[in-house]
Amino acid sequence: MRGLTLAAVLSAAAVVFAPAAGADPGSPSYNQGKQAIDEQIQHYHVQLNADTDWNQYCQRVLQSDLKSGKIARVDSGPDFIAGCTDEGRALVASH
Repeated sequence: MRGLTLAAVLSAAAVVFAPAAGADPGSPSYNQGKQAIDEQIQHYHVQLNADTDWNQYCQRVLQSDLKSGKIARVDSGPDFIAGCTDEGRALVASH
């Protein structure tokens, strides 16, 4: 039973922390993620590079923006993370 519980916990963690392979680039959440990373890089001048753990960084941005009220809600966390990650990588590559 313990092994099944551990497997379930690890599977759930993998879903939460895995990049969103099926993200919807047209979703409002995806666009919220893009806007959030744009703000971090262009307005707050956060220094990120190609070695950035985008999944982890974008999760922190999402949590922070929700907690601060900057974003009232997100319909799809994975879409937000994907938008943030895609835009972040594009911005870093362009500099």
